[in-house]
Amino acid sequence: MKSTTMIDTRRAKVSATYNNKPFSGEVGTDIESLTYTDSASDNCDSVDITINAQDSKWLKGWMPEKGATIKPRIIGEHWSKNGKGKHTIKCGLFVLDDISYADRPSTLQISGVSKPSDDNFSEMERDQIWKNTSIKRIGQTIADRYKLSFSYDADDYDIECDEQSDATDSSYYNSLCKKYGLILKVYAKTLWVFDREMYKKKKAVKTFSEDNIIRGSLKYNTTLSGTYTGGTFSYTDSDKDIDINCSIGGGTHTKNINQRATSVYDASVQLCAEINNANHGKTQIKFTTDGDFTVSAGQVIALTGYGSAKNGGLNGNYYVDKITHKLDAGGGFTSDFECSLIEKSFNHWDVGGSIETHEKESSSGSSSTPTYNISSVAENASAFSEGSAAGEEVFLINAQVFKYNADFDNGMAARYTGLYYLYDGILTNGKYRICATKSDCSKYPANRYAMGWILSRDAIRKSRYQNEQDWYNLIQRYT
Repeated sequence: MKSTTMIDTRRAKVSATYNNKPFSGEVGTDIESLTYTDSASDNCDSVDITINAQDSKWLKGWMPEKGATIKPRIIGEHWSKNGKGKHTIKCGLFVLDDISYADRPSTLQISGVSKPSDDNFSEMERDQIWKNTSIKRIGQTIADRYKLSFSYDADDYDIECDEQSDATDSSYYNSLCKKYGLILKVYAKTLWVFDREMYKKKKAVKTFSEDNIIRGSLKYNTTLSGTYTGGTFSYTDSDKDIDINCSIGGGTHTKNINQRATSVYDASVQLCAEINNANHGKTQIKFTTDGDFTVSAGQVIALTGYGSAKNGGLNGNYYVDKITHKLDAGGGFTSDFECSLIEKSFNHWDVGGSIETHEKESSSGSSSTPTYNISSVAENASAFSEGSAAGEEVFLINAQVFKYNADFDNGMAARYTGLYYLYDGILTNGKYRICATKSDCSKYPANRYAMGWILSRDAIRKSRYQNEQDWYNLIQRYT
């Protein structure tokens, strides 16, 4: 007698808690559908649940309350190719913000978003000046304010001074992150910040072909509208009396930016972020698959079987902007993908720029550039505070070098004399990071390539010398 192996029919179901108490076990048969949207952009994730409310219990004490929390999971049984195993999507924690009821047939629609339950995060406007801090530290401060966890997966950027004016913490921090090419996402009581361009460089987590995609669901679109082939950045700081300029790329589609920056490095990061943000989504695809348990928004997938990109085909790596999972009462489960083609991005280390100090008129009416008398260079050791450029030469004379960060005056490793280079030209709490070689400037991570921090008053700038020979004499005198 031959034995036969029966492969169980795959199915999907919802498991959920309501205010941290079991929910799906008691009303699971009443759930008609669930839609979970997983977004990698600055939008919150969302969940929509439709409930068959013909049972009178829903109007007699079971009606969900606005502001309550729901934590759903999508569970797939026998979903793998061999018909075995269980898979789970943890959708996260959602705050119910919309509840509606309709009679005949009686249905209940509840919707939630993954924002903090404290409405002040997204509704209360604040006025605050942020000084001598960083994007990461601002995020941690805001997260602590609402008792949220904080996850930061990106390079940190110093913020010398920034104003939050009539803006909620949510909108302000989101716009600040976007300004530096970062993405803010709220997920399961966590503020999560990451670098989208860095995530695009990761390996594809899954490859999709025609066999994986539901026939007739694939859509493709590409456009040049609103995209750029380069850009320029210019900013005049009237307080420091300087001009900061930089540029990258070229062609006919260029972006011109004029906004606050503290250095060429700071300007170059903002410039590339602006262009990359605009260019993201230039080429997009959308498609639907049978319910997918393996891919999340923010990851990279590969598309194959649709022709070589060199010949106008669609094959290539794509960044997943959004996945919408849809589940119905019959156990049917599909996933809608929205993705952007990964193309070459602009990098701040390729930006060329300069920082110029305005010439000031002398008492005779003529203009002059500040210089230092070599005989009194120790007394005149440039107390410059207007910011500078990455890689600028500076000379140190028995100067203290702080090994940790710009907030602490402890951790002094040694005193140095000699020629060094500004790591990024960003002035933070009166200090600059320095490198021993110019090639190390602006490389990441900073704590690997920068020697440490120096006081701005200890840095003697080459740009202060009109005469190259005077600069050479200074180096010869002390080395």
